[in-house]
Amino acid sequence: QARYGLDYVILTGGSTFSTITTSTGESSTIPTPHVEVLDTVGAGDSFSGTFAAHILKGESLQEAHRAAVNTAAFVCTQEGAWPKYPKQIPDYLSMAENNK
Repeated sequence: QARYGLDYVILTGGSTFSTITTSTGESSTIPTPHVEVLDTVGAGDSFSGTFAAHILKGESLQEAHRAAVNTAAFVCTQEGAWPKYPKQIPDYLSMAENNK
């Protein structure tokens, strides 16, 4: 990470988890929520774009990571690369936590 001057390193594990580590040593690991997957096209791009947008808005690592996971999960529930985004992305992580 330091060798290449990276502020963030993101590792996505598909249907299992994602981990983000910062150059300061902070990290966040979130299990992937279980959703009915119709198509995974665009999920990674949506994850990355959402994470970057939320970090640039000044949100914490955990908040930005959570938003990225929820957006990627939503994209997986849609068909094709251009899903119609709702005004509010469902909070799949909270739904999963409530169903434990």
